[in-house]
Amino acid sequence: MTNREPSSRQSIWSVASGWLPAYFALFDALGTIGVIYVIVYNVFIRSHPTVYDMLWTIATGIVIVGAASATVSILMVELGKNIMIVGTYLEDMLNRRRARQLAEAEERGLEKGRSYLSAEIREWDARRREAVAKGEPFDEPPPGLNG
Repeated sequence: MTNREPSSRQSIWSVASGWLPAYFALFDALGTIGVIYVIVYNVFIRSHPTVYDMLWTIATGIVIVGAASATVSILMVELGKNIMIVGTYLEDMLNRRRARQLAEAEERGLEKGRSYLSAEIREWDARRREAVAKGEPFDEPPPGLNG
């Protein structure tokens, strides 16, 4: 037998070893209640044409109760962990979406800044050329370099 962590599972039908007592207690409680209900219902409430039909209905009901008890017990015992897993998945998905939106907004802002700076540079260059054409000194620094 290998040494496994208490949280390790073998399949969707296995329970982490640390949770086995809770699982079996819940399975026993649900199973017992279900079996009692199936027997009482089929013996005292429902009418059957023959004893064999009643026994067959009870047997199939007990099998269904067993499967349902196992499923519900696993779901209830693992519910906290499953909620955490789904929560983590949704949080990761939301973080990826926010990062994508932030990157898009940043790119739009950079593009807007580039076009604004480009317009300022064109205006600055026009003032520089005009000053040179008039023979006037032009010591204005280019946009973006003046802090």
